[in-house]
Amino acid sequence: MAISSNNNDNNEQNEENEDDDCDLRFLYTAISIWYLLKPTDSDSNDNPIINIQTATNYILSCITYEGSLGLTPGREGHGGSTFCGIASLFLMGVLDDVMNREEIKGWKDDLIRWCVSRQYSLHGTIYSNTISEHNGSTNQVAGMCGRPNKLEDTCYSYWVGGTLHLLNEAHLLDGWALRDYVLSCQSTYGGFGKLVGEMPDKLHSFYSLAWLSLSVEQGCCDEEEDEYVNETYKDDKDNKQTSTYNNERRRQVDESLHQLSRLDCALGICSKRIHALQKRQER
Repeated sequence: MAISSNNNDNNEQNEENEDDDCDLRFLYTAISIWYLLKPTDSDSNDNPIINIQTATNYILSCITYEGSLGLTPGREGHGGSTFCGIASLFLMGVLDDVMNREEIKGWKDDLIRWCVSRQYSLHGTIYSNTISEHNGSTNQVAGMCGRPNKLEDTCYSYWVGGTLHLLNEAHLLDGWALRDYVLSCQSTYGGFGKLVGEMPDKLHSFYSLAWLSLSVEQGCCDEEEDEYVNETYKDDKDNKQTSTYNNERRRQVDESLHQLSRLDCALGICSKRIHALQKRQER
């Protein structure tokens, strides 16, 4: 009986290890590499190396009862695996189509609700060392957690906040409160820790900066962008004859910046595109 029990334990462990080698993290990694390296000609797009339908079906099989995504089918929903699945759908170009499917009607609403519900201060904490000052500030600092009833963690600002950004719903978060939480985790030694007062590390420093970049794109801290846009288009307002053209031009620029920020988010290379555009026009 002892031998049989050990064998069963070994089998369960091997099965779990096999799952760890084929979850949404690996799928996302493969799709990200494919996206970066894929040819741009039409023939290659018609016959992609990635089986988009099979990959999509696997992602959908990981949906949990809450609306989030688990690493594999049947596992608990998690902020990291949810981002991996949604970012994969975006990079494959099927995100909008999937969200509008009749057979999974209501999933998008459940997913958004789950993501937004991840922002909270576990103990209702109000920190005295808030970073930003803005109109209507309550000095409330609210971070993001990866699962219900877990502590806030700066990396989930990107994993969960980035998921909402890809869904065009990041405005539903309290952007200022989240920004203040991330900045409250900045260390006096440089970098960011996962929690307030924790030692900094590279992973949480990167994802903290990634979210701070995205938060500007989605408008919670957009003074800098407003100043640039107003400066860029201030002459347009004085020329009524070209107002229609210039309004359309501004709309196209804004839409391009938004789509580029979604792509940056999906690939994990968040950058402030507004500065790149500004430098290009200064040349």
